[in-house]
Amino acid sequence: MYDEMAQVVENRPLAGRHFLLSLYSPKQARAVRPGQFAMIRLPGRSDVILRRPMSIYDVRSRDLKGGYGLERHGQRPAVLQVLYKVVGRGTRLMAELTPGDRLAVLAPLGHGFFPEEYLAQARDASEVLLVAGGIGIAALLMPARDLARQKIPQRLFFGGRSRHDLVGLSDFKPLVEAITLATEDGSRGYRGYVTAPLAQYLEQRCERRFLILACGPMAMLQVTAGLAERYNHPCLVSMENRMGCALGVCLGCSIRVQGEGHAAYERVCTEGPVFWSNHIVWDP
Repeated sequence: MYDEMAQVVENRPLAGRHFLLSLYSPKQARAVRPGQFAMIRLPGRSDVILRRPMSIYDVRSRDLKGGYGLERHGQRPAVLQVLYKVVGRGTRLMAELTPGDRLAVLAPLGHGFFPEEYLAQARDASEVLLVAGGIGIAALLMPARDLARQKIPQRLFFGGRSRHDLVGLSDFKPLVEAITLATEDGSRGYRGYVTAPLAQYLEQRCERRFLILACGPMAMLQVTAGLAERYNHPCLVSMENRMGCALGVCLGCSIRVQGEGHAAYERVCTEGPVFWSNHIVWDP
């Protein structure tokens, strides 16, 4: 974990008020593990006090011409990328950032997806199913790339309110064998929640074993966890709880988990954000 003043390299607008923010921060980029997150603060803004937790979408290397791309030819990661959507004052101000601006970034945080956990399970599975809801797609690109490097087949189920929420598809297409889309308004793909085509896919393949990696709204994660339990598939979920400190002190992100005969709680910021779905108590 490093607390850095990172320089904005690019703040690229995407569809539906989404942005891809690239930050030059070599120490942080080199330490990132799939599924970890960053806490971002706008320095000098007394009207935006708390840092904003955001999944780390990707890390890139920087070449001699000042551009950046995937790590190659011995180059080490130097650029941290965050995918975000404008939903409130803090993200509206982030959307105004331009190259050369600086942000206070605390990263990487959380334990993320441990490769020894999901890669071992993935090798025993017929296929890995990536399930994303909205901006939850941001947590899944790095594990998807790890799986692709291991030549493990995977399929993406991606849902949003409208087609404008389905961002990042071009990054996933080279990594997965198929993509199933769903939108609540029917503007692209299946009309409804993404868990409906997921349920249909699992029902039609009861004899196969899958590993599920999911990130998105709580309701989507709960339904996905229920499907994993029903069809007896291992499932890892990345939680998107609100956070105050992200250091395990304020306890604001705590969730209820399975305990020894009594209620137990763990912090999403430190024990998570990634959990095995059967470890979480989903019902209130």
